[in-house]
Amino acid sequence: MKKLIKPASLVFFLLMTLVFFMVGIYAAGILGAGKGQMLAGGAIVFMWGVSFAIIAFTSSLFMTYALESATIVKMNWFLVLSLLLLSAITYFRYQQREQAKMKENPQKAVSKPR
Repeated sequence: MKKLIKPASLVFFLLMTLVFFMVGIYAAGILGAGKGQMLAGGAIVFMWGVSFAIIAFTSSLFMTYALESATIVKMNWFLVLSLLLLSAITYFRYQQREQAKMKENPQKAVSKPR
């Protein structure tokens, strides 16, 4: 039981939840879960992320109980790198979307109040 409240284990719970929340959102995007649902689309995609996060958190509890501390620390580093990679992908997708908007309607980007 003490294994579950060590700092490495607590970080593992947090990282697993965050990484798999993002994985769930990406999975919903790839599968097109929110397409054509209008306002409900955002909630559907969000719930995919929450579902993945709950499953990951639950499995991380069992994994922490079964694995050694050194393995958990290694998995933490892998999860940190995964989180950074997913964040970078999200940022670059956002930048591309903004650049496409600028090319589509350049007057909005440079309009100045008179």
